[in-house]
Amino acid sequence: MRSPNERKRNMPALGFKATDLAIALAAFLATSAHAQSTEAGGSSAESDAAVLTDIVVSEDPLASIANETTGSSIGFAKPILDTPRSVSFVSSEQIQLLGISSVDDLTRVVPGTFTTTRYGLQGGINVRGVAADMYFRGMKRINMQGHARTSLAAMDSIEVIKGPPSPIFGMGKIGGYSNLTPKSGRAKIGTYLEQAQGFAQVVGGDYMKSEISAGAGGPMTIGNKTGGYYVYGLLEDSESYVKKVGVTQRIIQATSTLDNFIGPFRLEVGTQAQNSITSGAYMNRVTQRLLDDGIYISGQPLINLDRNGDGAIGFKETHEMSPIKGNVGGSNRPLNQTFAWPMCNGVPCQPDEFPKIAGIPETMYNYLEANPTLDPDRYLRNQGIGGPVPTSGQLPIGFVLDPRTVQQVKVDQRRNGAFETEQNARLAVIYADLVYDADPDFQLKNQFFHDFLDSYKNSYLPYGEKQDIHLWEDKITATYRIPDEKLPEWLRINTLASVNYRETFGKITSSGGDYDYRQDVMFNNGNHYPNTIFWNWLDNPSYDTGAPTTVVRDSTFSEMGVGTMFDIDFFTNTNLVLGARWDNSKAEANDYDRFNENASNAVNGGVWLPQRTTRSWDDGTSWSVSLSQKLPGGIRPYITKALSSVALDGANNIIVYETVNAPGGHIGEAELLEYGVKGSWLQDTLFFTLSHFKQTRTDISSASDPTASAEVSSTETKGIETELKWSPVPNASIQAYALFAKAKYIIPQSGTYEFNGRDLGFQDVLDDNGNVIYPAEAFLYGGRVQMTIPTAILEQYNARNGSPETQLGLNMNYRFRNGVGVLLGGNWFSSTYSDRLEMLKIPSSTTINGAVTYDVGKWHLKVNGYNITDERIFRARNSDTGTNLVSVMPRVRYEFTVKLDF
Repeated sequence: MRSPNERKRNMPALGFKATDLAIALAAFLATSAHAQSTEAGGSSAESDAAVLTDIVVSEDPLASIANETTGSSIGFAKPILDTPRSVSFVSSEQIQLLGISSVDDLTRVVPGTFTTTRYGLQGGINVRGVAADMYFRGMKRINMQGHARTSLAAMDSIEVIKGPPSPIFGMGKIGGYSNLTPKSGRAKIGTYLEQAQGFAQVVGGDYMKSEISAGAGGPMTIGNKTGGYYVYGLLEDSESYVKKVGVTQRIIQATSTLDNFIGPFRLEVGTQAQNSITSGAYMNRVTQRLLDDGIYISGQPLINLDRNGDGAIGFKETHEMSPIKGNVGGSNRPLNQTFAWPMCNGVPCQPDEFPKIAGIPETMYNYLEANPTLDPDRYLRNQGIGGPVPTSGQLPIGFVLDPRTVQQVKVDQRRNGAFETEQNARLAVIYADLVYDADPDFQLKNQFFHDFLDSYKNSYLPYGEKQDIHLWEDKITATYRIPDEKLPEWLRINTLASVNYRETFGKITSSGGDYDYRQDVMFNNGNHYPNTIFWNWLDNPSYDTGAPTTVVRDSTFSEMGVGTMFDIDFFTNTNLVLGARWDNSKAEANDYDRFNENASNAVNGGVWLPQRTTRSWDDGTSWSVSLSQKLPGGIRPYITKALSSVALDGANNIIVYETVNAPGGHIGEAELLEYGVKGSWLQDTLFFTLSHFKQTRTDISSASDPTASAEVSSTETKGIETELKWSPVPNASIQAYALFAKAKYIIPQSGTYEFNGRDLGFQDVLDDNGNVIYPAEAFLYGGRVQMTIPTAILEQYNARNGSPETQLGLNMNYRFRNGVGVLLGGNWFSSTYSDRLEMLKIPSSTTINGAVTYDVGKWHLKVNGYNITDERIFRARNSDTGTNLVSVMPRVRYEFTVKLDF
């Protein structure tokens, strides 16, 4: 029997253990002792070398970054002020002071990183409203999806680059990418510390926040070779704002460098391993009244689908207890029905003008007639048979809620429906670089990178998932500056060339789908019970009693590319950057034997679809042109035009069969046009940037293109972005940003949309006094319905909704002489629709955050308050195909941090 509290696991769960701390501290102390007894190599530690990082960090965490060097935006190491792209930089001090540990936290300081959620989890970072790539030390990682929490606290710096990647980085997404840099034992000036240094930190707070981390780094000597190391570990075992959803993380990160490892080449090696155990959840049964007034439609399904009493609902049980009319098909299943779009005066009705049809479903009417005690006053039966009817001709009985249990109540926002039992992901990266940079005019680097994700997702729904994604890449990059004596006095040229090979493999096995609305979060303390618990293939793959696999798929695709760039200065103040790249890719996609739950005889022995395989080759070109000019007064206008090739894989890095088979190939194109101005004044204490951008996926021309739904997003986004950093005095700073952006679909891409009962045309059932006793939505919450949006309607609703069109951020910091510091910041996000047809409007939100710090000697104390005005804040999910689900963001919460440096 399946229990809501005890779940079978097909892979080991790696949870938080008390021994983890003991092991981590023992390793830390042993490492520190060994490092301190090791004779340090290299030159003496200068002040810049006192920071164990590849990034120079100023004393003020929010001070100007105009002269900070970035190599992640266009390939050449250039100050951000001179980089002809919109780039945001977050230092280690900002990460620490602002409490940046998750993707949502990044939104407080970086414009354009507002990220919608995938089952409440923000694994990847959106940039400018669309999914973006994530790099680790300049090498592209696996997509984080919503399968693991991205821990930014483990990073020493974060760069966010807007728009497609430079040609030197290979194929990438439209919106942009983030580059995460871990701590290392080598300072940017190339020296090592004289002795080991480290820290230990504890974080506690609301929702049982419990996190410990420690790090240590220093010099090392192997034979006659000098180097440095850094080791970092983090353990977390916390609850979260959403009840039933916990957060357990274990992260270990180690980096090491060794000079003259092979001849003049420096060796840089490292790894990061993470185990993230959590679960996703959405608030279900969402209506406009829930968002505005907090009113939830409570009620449990009328029919018990767990016929055999084993504690969960199997595939065959849904057909037996909620029978359909006619043959099984994709649009006709016991808990999944399709409706035809209604017509008004010969044309498709507008979404908010669907005809209201009196009556209740025939199956419900007949059931109540057979069981009159369920409707003692005949309020429902007096409505007669009616209401909207699906294309199958009958709404199955499993859709409707029990009228005895239906009521409208004040919601507890911490109770979310459709929560998973466990999302267990194991991630790891390994890198090894050989670097020659002793000659400032010639550098050579070979980078090897391996990344993998092994994830397991179990839930109370028919959907269960196991994924195995891994990739490896090797890239060689050479930079050569043409000697000045070989060029005219007014000309300087720096060149760069790169060649790489990358191979990505992904496999997924899953079953069924999601029935997110059956659970009543205000019933049974928010817990599931047998009539809302389904078997999936992870727990019971049996056709007779459980849920067989419906997806068994994998793909392998390679990326082989070569690129070159030129950084040209004319007369000192004019800069031209040119780049070009060619990529070639081989892809193979396989669908293996899997159950066809949509087959007409699915309940009479079933049909297993046969294996199918397809392969293809494709290629693509990328190029970029950037022009900038240094003007008097510290002003630098620039313009960038770029075209980038895009691999058309999904959110899980798998290229599906249809995409590999697509006539246009599995490589698409994205285009960027950006122009703006940057400025730095008052001895670089005031930095300002303003940019206008337009980014588009350009290779889509037809709604029938099978690649239109690839994760690269078939959209066009236009906007204006501005950012300001000002440090008027050494102990005070101000940072502000504003983003105004709109995104739209570039074709009327066909698709389905989920309606609730009211929007579809059902009517409320009233008692004799006119009180609503059965809301229209309650007719459908037991299952899910959809309809195909007509092209004529799609053309009217082409906005890509979910991200606020206006986003504002402000952070102010002041440090007193006595060691006390204060921080005050906030964000304002405009209202936005959650869905394509603009039926549900998420209110605007204002979030105020604050912090008080105290530094004395090597001790650092900090109290952070988030959303201190206790605002109710909602966020759209990562799909805009319906209105029934949103993420509820945390209310007011506080965290306390104690850190010791030694």
